[in-house]
Amino acid sequence: MISDQTMMYRIFRIARQQVHGRIGHGGPGRVGLVAAALLSFVTLFPSPSAAVSTRVVATVNDKAISAYQVKQRVKLLKVLRPQISRKSSKQQEREALKALIDDVLKNEEAKKRNFLLTGAQLDKLLTEASGVKNLAERLTSRGLSERLVKSYIITRMSWNRIVSRRYGQQTVNDAQVDARFQQITQEIKKQAAAASVTIYNLLPITLPVERQSTPELTQEVARSRMIEAQRLVQRFRSCGAARKAARGIFNVRIGKRIPADPRRMPKQMKRTLDRQGPGSAFVMGVAPDASAVQIMAYCGKKRVAPEAPKITRDMVKQRIEDERYENLGRSYLRDLRKNAFIEYKDAGLSN
Repeated sequence: MISDQTMMYRIFRIARQQVHGRIGHGGPGRVGLVAAALLSFVTLFPSPSAAVSTRVVATVNDKAISAYQVKQRVKLLKVLRPQISRKSSKQQEREALKALIDDVLKNEEAKKRNFLLTGAQLDKLLTEASGVKNLAERLTSRGLSERLVKSYIITRMSWNRIVSRRYGQQTVNDAQVDARFQQITQEIKKQAAAASVTIYNLLPITLPVERQSTPELTQEVARSRMIEAQRLVQRFRSCGAARKAARGIFNVRIGKRIPADPRRMPKQMKRTLDRQGPGSAFVMGVAPDASAVQIMAYCGKKRVAPEAPKITRDMVKQRIEDERYENLGRSYLRDLRKNAFIEYKDAGLSN
């Protein structure tokens, strides 16, 4: 899943690279500004040909936000932050409307400062910047419309360009990186421990039953092999000594050890293994096709944790810088909200 925070960080880095000259972008220009204005208009007012609700739920500095836009943003939020699905529909709509109000304010500020990314500039980035292209493809692959995805990325990148230019390069020292690196490492260990599972190490053993001239004779041979299997189980002491336990018994096949998740085992099998403990074996019975008598040996169990993600100091430093810009952007946006005229047409969606 793509978290909203991860999405913001990745887009922000590309926007910051533009501002600091690592990716060429050039000013929007007169044509670019017209294109940006048209793009903003299309985003705020969907095509009347679509079966949509044009009911206005809020206005921001006289710019309308429709119920349709709120529904579309809810869809986007469910992809970016899947946990929002646990909230009520009304709570989801309130969060979506708040995000849309912020978008209007960000786009207005971007236009005023000549930083609003145009559709043409985004198309160019989609071919030049693999990060932006991957994000767009991952979002559209989740069923979101191309227009919604492009609008989202344009707003985020334009805003991040403003924040980067306004606050300049953020300095992070080694001590800060060391402290955060240790913190993240500890968090990863805790998460790995919480996600660890107990795996049983099993050893399958089979005593083949040769098919006879009649089914009755085959069953007789199977009964004889069952007696031999019981004898093997009684002598079994450990998986390492499985051959010793099978000594004197004709045609015993010892398989390879297999890891087994006890959560996926038949309940009766798990109860038997837990009761007998490691170093034991039990007869499972005759195979459905009567081709063999099956034995399962219990070699032991161990806790297995998922592979922890690898982190580097450079990654940690990058994350600290990203968080600083994000916090500065939040402060900037709060100031814009204070000076904005926001009117809620639907009282149930006001925050």
